[in-house]
Amino acid sequence: MDKINNFFGVLKQKIEKSYEKSLWKWVLICFITALAEEFILEILGRRSIIEGFKFIIQSPVVYIYNALIVFFTLLLALLLRKRFFFLSFIAVLWLVCGIVNFTVLGYRITPFSAIDLLMVTDVFSMLDVYYTSFQQVLLFAAILLVIVILVFMYIKTPKVKEKLNYIHTVLICLGAFAVVYVFTLVGIKTKLVSDDFANLGMAYENYGFAYCFSNSVIDVGMDEPDGYSEEAVLEIKDKLNDDIRTGNRKRPNVIFVQLESFIDIDRVSGIETDKDPVSNFNRLMERYPSGYITVPSIGAGTANTEFEVLTGMKSSFFGAGEYPYKTVLSETPTESLAQIFQRQGYGTHAIHNNKGVFYDRNKVFANMGFDSFTSLEYMYDVNYTSTGWAKDDVLVDEIMKALKSTREKDFIFTVSVQGHGRYPTEELGCEEHVKLTREDGNIELQNQFGYYVNQTYEMDIMIQELIDELNASGESYVLVLYGDHIPSLEFEEGQITEGTDFQTEYVIVNNVGLMLDDKDIYAYELSDYILSALNLDKGYIQKLHSVYYNNDNTEEFEKALYMIQYDILYGEHYIYQEDEPYERADMSMGIDTISITDVSYENDEIIVTGENFNEFSVIIMNDDRMETEYVDRNTIKVVSDEVKDKPDKGDIFRVEQVDKEKHTLSSTDDFVY
Repeated sequence: MDKINNFFGVLKQKIEKSYEKSLWKWVLICFITALAEEFILEILGRRSIIEGFKFIIQSPVVYIYNALIVFFTLLLALLLRKRFFFLSFIAVLWLVCGIVNFTVLGYRITPFSAIDLLMVTDVFSMLDVYYTSFQQVLLFAAILLVIVILVFMYIKTPKVKEKLNYIHTVLICLGAFAVVYVFTLVGIKTKLVSDDFANLGMAYENYGFAYCFSNSVIDVGMDEPDGYSEEAVLEIKDKLNDDIRTGNRKRPNVIFVQLESFIDIDRVSGIETDKDPVSNFNRLMERYPSGYITVPSIGAGTANTEFEVLTGMKSSFFGAGEYPYKTVLSETPTESLAQIFQRQGYGTHAIHNNKGVFYDRNKVFANMGFDSFTSLEYMYDVNYTSTGWAKDDVLVDEIMKALKSTREKDFIFTVSVQGHGRYPTEELGCEEHVKLTREDGNIELQNQFGYYVNQTYEMDIMIQELIDELNASGESYVLVLYGDHIPSLEFEEGQITEGTDFQTEYVIVNNVGLMLDDKDIYAYELSDYILSALNLDKGYIQKLHSVYYNNDNTEEFEKALYMIQYDILYGEHYIYQEDEPYERADMSMGIDTISITDVSYENDEIIVTGENFNEFSVIIMNDDRMETEYVDRNTIKVVSDEVKDKPDKGDIFRVEQVDKEKHTLSSTDDFVY
């Protein structure tokens, strides 16, 4: 113990002595630290020491620019008396971000950005999918260790005793900020860097981690467009009146199914399968209108594909890597396909076989105008993959249930999850319907691709089962099937030989004779494409697409779309002056009503009977959440260890649907014992 105390005593003396260095020497220390840290960040971001060196050699100016960003943040420590601690703290924060980025890139294609910080609770809820129990213990131990070390450093690190020269330090900080700011403006103007991150992964590689991550922190939402005013919006609105319907309306049920990471693996070179894993989908593409759909992201970003399909808006107008679901749409009602169909007498339903709070869908879908949202917590007899994701076969019954729940026609938006990564490397990890081999003989990648392909095989079976059910119902329908993005697998450059990395396949299955040509479209065009084909009323965004469709002036279209999108989401809603504004729907969670019919006490057990319970149903007794055992759809009971006495007369019971992270999604009415 004496040796340890002596060590820290000597260290403290050295730190105190270092405080005697001139301010300029500390600035130099910060700059050297920034150069080293940026190099480490690039190694982590590229998952390669060699690629880190390549970045410095091939893009030395961009490297220095990124180092200057880190340098500016480190300088802020010089304003504080515990200078050594805060310098270390800021350096550690950058290092942690780099390590997180390194880890994230091991499981998906898109790098770590600021929006991921808003999803931290969602991330922790998926740890079982990505990490073993032992790895989770190590992860939390590492986090705890870092916190303990930082607290210890804060306590033990000495303060600067002399008077700080705040004027000089502030001027140095302002000078560094000015250099970074000017460098940014010049860099964007000369295209040395860019603020348009169409491909987030490529942006991080080309422009560096510090710049791209900082940009994602600062650049959130949409800036007010130049010339935004009531007159400018109404001028665009006047042009939208040119979108006039002709011909008969078609009013079928409209079902969208967004398929998780779904593509035809035959588009990928260097891979062989013993059968077509998506034979049903390919047969449908030959028979019905189809093509490639360009989505906004690669290997991840499901919610942004949803956003573009449902609204007709562009996610690229938002900040780098931003999910509008997690920012503006969780609070703001908006024009969407659900709102548009609802105003034409349709029932509107959202379905997703994953947890309801993920991407704040339980809030966003209400703001989009859905009457109901059936998430995993409201489904029955769910099968799971070996990696923990719900299989898509459950969606068939849920879609048919939604169709039968109303007398009117329905718009149903369904998001699947079965094809989701992480894909196992050590073994196939699933039933082998399709045998896949790789020409390069890489067993780990062969297992990953093999697992993925066998999931798409089962998803393809689900598609045919759904079509069989729709045909058997005797009702008219339009079924839109498409992938949300390519899977988060390791593709070599040029390995996807048909289409692009941003494209998945789509097909419009229908029994109403839609006369559409095969064509490639963008995700944000799909809503107008369907409404135009059915000759139904549109929202302003869809009208804008139609009016500008034959206009070769892409810049004019982009400006008009940006203006109207801003007005709807952030502006004064000038475009709705003569219209009823869109409002948040009183959305129900699930189609089936969950209710209590009786509470009884038998054999030292509290038993609740009712309707439509499942494994996510939890008994609440006098506002206390009780550990609950699921028996069947009509019966749940309090775990016997928690039952101490018979309930008293007047005790209040209810049943809540609670997800794995203890979020309450809905509740029954109170039942008085």
